[in-house]
Amino acid sequence: MRKATFIVMLGIAVAVVAGMAPIKWKTTSIDLGQVTKSESKDLSFEFTNMTNEPIRILEAKGSCGCTNVKFPSNEIGAGETASITANFRSGKIGSFKKNIRIKTSESEEYTYLYFNGEVVE
Repeated sequence: MRKATFIVMLGIAVAVVAGMAPIKWKTTSIDLGQVTKSESKDLSFEFTNMTNEPIRILEAKGSCGCTNVKFPSNEIGAGETASITANFRSGKIGSFKKNIRIKTSESEEYTYLYFNGEVVE
């Protein structure tokens, strides 16, 4: 009985912590579909600061040199919405899955944003 109670309490604690994420993302994954070789595609990941304090994006980096990432350099106030944008330049023919690694002033952990598609001739 103690073990079951502990597991239930642990589940509740995890749910509470997960519900208090400092940033709420509109989406964390974008499917670009088919992209012509050497074509550039613009991406935008919108987010809202869910804390009561301003936050700052400290780092936003693409997983390869084919992705140029831009992020707000100013603080994002409590309840404010902003975006991280990227430009992806397609290269090799075939399927791809890329990510953008985000670090904020409110979390020790990185957040990953994903995009995928298929490069065609």
